[in-house]
Amino acid sequence: MRKKSDETAAVSETKPRGRPRSEEAATAVLDAAYRLSAEFGLKGATIQAIAAETGVSKMTIYKWWDKRLYLLIDAFLVHTNKVLFISQDDPADEAIHAHAVRYVTALQGDLGRVMLAVLAECVAETGTSQTFVDRYLNYRRKLGLSVIKKGQKDGRITTAHSAELLYDKIYGTILYRHQFGLKGLDKNSLKALVDSTLNP
Repeated sequence: MRKKSDETAAVSETKPRGRPRSEEAATAVLDAAYRLSAEFGLKGATIQAIAAETGVSKMTIYKWWDKRLYLLIDAFLVHTNKVLFISQDDPADEAIHAHAVRYVTALQGDLGRVMLAVLAECVAETGTSQTFVDRYLNYRRKLGLSVIKKGQKDGRITTAHSAELLYDKIYGTILYRHQFGLKGLDKNSLKALVDSTLNP
């Protein structure tokens, strides 16, 4: 499981430079942004509401995040890293399977609702999902790819297809089925999906 310092590494790299911030206050802002998004959606996760809940001024929040969109994506990333850790130590096929199960479970709760809200904000503001990809997905995808590549190297994953193709087949299928309410996200189906992808 990744350490707390690692969990915030990706978001800290994307913050605009400026006055040093209080990490305790920044963490409170990220937590509030996620919690309000989960409970009330985008209408409830306003900068004003986040400022009121945390005691951090709107001006300060905007110094740390140029846009609400960046804050919402970073809040989602930090929370995802906490609840959807992917083991770098377990056998790769087992690590991917366990992570896929955790991912499906999380999508059915607050995390799924927040993800849809953040994506909606991203598309509404920019017209594409690219900001979400740059600020969130690339980092999470990199973690999964490293596990798959390790498994290919040590023989736990036998297919010769690229790690990128394998990752996208597993998680693209999960997201597609979840998004449209299709069957095939029970544990047996997930095991079959992972096994047939990694070791056909």
